[in-house]
Amino acid sequence: MTPADHPSVFAELGIPELPGLPTSEDQLFSTQEDWWNNACMNWSSSGWSLYASGYKDAADALVTKVEERSTNQDTFVYPVLFLYRQYLELQLKMMVRTLRHLQGIGRDFPKGHKIDVLWTEAEKLLRKAFPEQSTVELVETGRLIHEFAHVDPLSTAFRYPVDNDGNPSLPGIKYINLRNVREVMDKIAMLLDGAYSMAYEYLQHKLEMEREFRDEAY
Repeated sequence: MTPADHPSVFAELGIPELPGLPTSEDQLFSTQEDWWNNACMNWSSSGWSLYASGYKDAADALVTKVEERSTNQDTFVYPVLFLYRQYLELQLKMMVRTLRHLQGIGRDFPKGHKIDVLWTEAEKLLRKAFPEQSTVELVETGRLIHEFAHVDPLSTAFRYPVDNDGNPSLPGIKYINLRNVREVMDKIAMLLDGAYSMAYEYLQHKLEMEREFRDEAY
């Protein structure tokens, strides 16, 4: 006997009905009539920002679920930390690329997954572009990013229970408070998002001035 045999009884008990098995009519990536559940894709030219924001928003939502229900923390911790790390990687890559462009040293996105290496370049470029800004927050942000990088150097520790050599991915760690992680990540994001926005605005101003200069030249 399954929930499908007596759906009303199981519904009264708060037990969800079984979803069934895949059929020939099923599709993963499609539009459905419940339009409020249709995610809009490829609508923005700033794909990197959408991806970065999406990863952090998803992590925040999972932590909120844990706080509301006081459950799932032992399983949500892995996607939560992976999502936050992915946000950091993408945000740092956007910062580096924008600051490189601003300072006339290229437009390429940096390669690799090492967020400590990405931060090192981002910090150097930030200090050069905005030397008048306070360094205390940069130092503390760098310390926290290096802490994350020490636990998860290559963005694999929260995706797999073991590394390529079969060793435990998170040795010695017994507890991680997800509420604290979210609050600290919010502080990091405040600096990273603000620094990126400032660099982006300066870059747009620079590009506009260059366009006006070219127009005047002709």
